[in-house]
Amino acid sequence: ALLAIGDITTEIFSGNPDFFPIKPTDYGRFLVISLGTGSSRRQKKYSAKAAAKWGTIDWLYNRGGTPLVDIFTQASADMVDLHISVVFQALHSEKNYLRIQ
Repeated sequence: ALLAIGDITTEIFSGNPDFFPIKPTDYGRFLVISLGTGSSRRQKKYSAKAAAKWGTIDWLYNRGGTPLVDIFTQASADMVDLHISVVFQALHSEKNYLRIQ
């Protein structure tokens, strides 16, 4: 969703005639439906109590999962969602953004 908004904004700034007259920050005229990839039913869960005892190897590979990679992957997706949500809220267009995970 973030890349799509960036591409559209770039086209508007460059004056592409395929885009109707719109200001790049007029998010009230954008409707964004962001579809996530979902999450695995067998998603690994880690408790803070157990993680507090982990060493370096446990953070890299633990019970068939990769906790450190999982954390960064999920954090990246969450930050994109948060960023877009905040932008739409700041421009009073929060009803024009829907995230389905």
